Amino acid sequence: MSENNEDEKEKKVGTAPSMPPPSMPPPTGAPPSMPPPTGAPPSMAPQPSPTMAPQPSPTMAPQPSPTTAPTPAPAVPSGPSQQEYDALLRQVKEKDNQINQLNTQLSQLNTQLSSLQASEEKHQKQIKDLNDQTSNLNNILIERDKQIDQLSNEKTQLENRVQESTQEIMTLQQQLTPLQQQVGKLQEEVSYQKKRIEELKEPKAVMPSTLAQQSMGSQSMGSQSPISSSVSTPSAPVSDVSGGRRVCPNCNASGFAIKEVEDKSKVISYIPKPIYAKKMICTKCGYEF
Repeated sequence: MSENNEDEKEKKVGTAPSMPPPSMPPPTGAPPSMPPPTGAPPSMAPQPSPTMAPQPSPTMAPQPSPTTAPTPAPAVPSGPSQQEYDALLRQVKEKDNQINQLNTQLSQLNTQLSSLQASEEKHQKQIKDLNDQTSNLNNILIERDKQIDQLSNEKTQLENRVQESTQEIMTLQQQLTPLQQQVGKLQEEVSYQKKRIEELKEPKAVMPSTLAQQSMGSQSMGSQSPISSSVSTPSAPVSDVSGGRRVCPNCNASGFAIKEVEDKSKVISYIPKPIYAKKMICTKCGYEF
């Protein structure tokens, strides 16, 4: 039994453990293209396994060492199969395609980012321009408000002036009414004076020679001043009014031939209306006396 146990131990020690095939993770980058292996992998020389000397049993007598059988060559691990290699190549191609797609998407995103950045710069410039315009408009509005306030103040002042002017006009109109009345009276006087001047310019009736000689004696004092005699009318002789009869000193007409009229050249009073003196007119010869 002990010999069998020792043989089994020697077999276990001499036999190399079998290694499982290596599991390789898929490469992250694109591996270099290499053709699949055409020949068998090279054989590896077996490594000498260390032999352990059996420990002597103190109770047992030494026995002769049995002859050991030759140890078999250790199993050499074989490489990946063709199917696994093809599967890895397919995975690499898929990853390459995915990487290319991602690179394409990244390029598109970079292009979009550049476009968005340019658009953002343009919009920022527009925003700045709009802010400047808004600031300018605000300044203009402030100036307009100031002008409106100034115009409102001027309007108030003008309205006050208009009211004052209206009051002055009413006062002047009240003062104008009596002045207009005075002007009317003065115009009446002027018109009367004009008529009087026209009457003085008109030639008077010529007296007969006999009456003229008689009147020359009574007008001797007046004839000394040629200026007064040329302007004033010849003084009429005293008419015969005895018994209430009026006789024309020029043609001796009497009765209804003599009329009494107002003498516009002699004003007695202007208040309340012009009052003139009276004079006689002969309807036959037109002589006034």
